[in-house]
Amino acid sequence: MDKTDILITGTGSLIGQAVIKSIEKSGIREKVRLIGCDYFPNTVGSFWCETNYLLPDLLKKDEIGNWREKIYEIVGRHDIKMIFIGVDFELLYFADMKDDLLTRFGCTVAVSGRDVIETGNDKYLTYRFLKDNGLNAPDTVLLDEWDGKDIAMPCIIKPRCGARSRGVELISDVKTLAARHEQLRGKDIIIQEAIGTMEREYTCGILYYDGTFRGSIVLRRLLKEGNTSFAEYTGHGEDKISDYIRKIGDVLLPFGSCNLQLRTDEKGDPYLFEINPRFSGTTYMRALFGYNEVEYVICAVMGWDLPALSPKPGKIYRFYDERLVEQ
Repeated sequence: MDKTDILITGTGSLIGQAVIKSIEKSGIREKVRLIGCDYFPNTVGSFWCETNYLLPDLLKKDEIGNWREKIYEIVGRHDIKMIFIGVDFELLYFADMKDDLLTRFGCTVAVSGRDVIETGNDKYLTYRFLKDNGLNAPDTVLLDEWDGKDIAMPCIIKPRCGARSRGVELISDVKTLAARHEQLRGKDIIIQEAIGTMEREYTCGILYYDGTFRGSIVLRRLLKEGNTSFAEYTGHGEDKISDYIRKIGDVLLPFGSCNLQLRTDEKGDPYLFEINPRFSGTTYMRALFGYNEVEYVICAVMGWDLPALSPKPGKIYRFYDERLVEQ
């Protein structure tokens, strides 16, 4: 039986590994061949793929052209039909190549448009997007534009563009904020209202294909070192959040999966603080709950029978694991 070749980038990343493991758990594993690539040798995900390639360093400007050529070479050599992106900094490049890859090779890239990515990558643009569309948003100002007037405390300061909680600080009083204002001026920092508590934090997934809503999942979570270490799906009591993220998705219109991070206030009203316009590090957790969005997108693209997105209540804990790779 002929297999369909799927390319996963970032085989060493949490996202790339989550995509691979979701395919391993799916009902289509025997129908696909996994091709991987990364910027470092011997990534754990590379051993789960039939073939793995090293890519030119995309973060070096003089290597961008070589990187594009390598992607086209891999797609052509293997007749790749789908690409899943496991590294954040590749998103905009693939968004710009998406139409050409589809036209020349019949290869679909699971990536949203440039406008969606730019809105998600910039937390101030995320705030403006929510406000412009009449959706709950934590009050947010650019640190450089703060005039020293009263601001609700506690508040959070964080990079305008960043991920995995890097550079995030909880500020408890105006005096401390004023001091940090002087230290961080000119460094693209935002000041944001602190909504809720860690116990009311959620990571959510919305899935869109051909401009149509296909499903969503809402997980309460706990973080460790910027990543989800615990996730819980209850299957009830989350209607406000589900309705809220559906409204966001219907305006944003991502392609494939989009990760939304939010907290609820004392009344249970949700306030989004981050959009990750891509598959998430919790992608495999979702698959374990019964919400395998990777399998769904592959089946939609290939015209295969669509799997049900029917998560079951439960709790998932992330832990370290080891595997022997025999020489």
